[in-house]
Amino acid sequence: MAARIGEKIPGWVERLLIPAMESRVRSIVKDEVAHLEKVVDARFDAMDDKLEARFEAMDDKFEALEDKLEARFETLDTKIDSLDKRFPMLQEMAEIKARLTQIEKNQR
Repeated sequence: MAARIGEKIPGWVERLLIPAMESRVRSIVKDEVAHLEKVVDARFDAMDDKLEARFEAMDDKFEALEDKLEARFETLDTKIDSLDKRFPMLQEMAEIKARLTQIEKNQR
């Protein structure tokens, strides 16, 4: 009789306790996974914030560089305009020098 009861106990334990334990284990795993998801999401959010800050800093540096380049190009444009205004005068001076050389040749 004790042997028969011993044989029936594992079946009874299996039928009643394993479903209850399985449900509890699933609940624990689900809670742990949810917690891990929150931790991972928080880390990703922190990384996104850091990256966003870095991108903003890079944008600021690029804008400052762009302003400097624009100022240099404006200076260069001004110098080129000045040279363009001087070029006809230099051409005229070269012509006058050539005439003067010709006149000096003719007088000798």
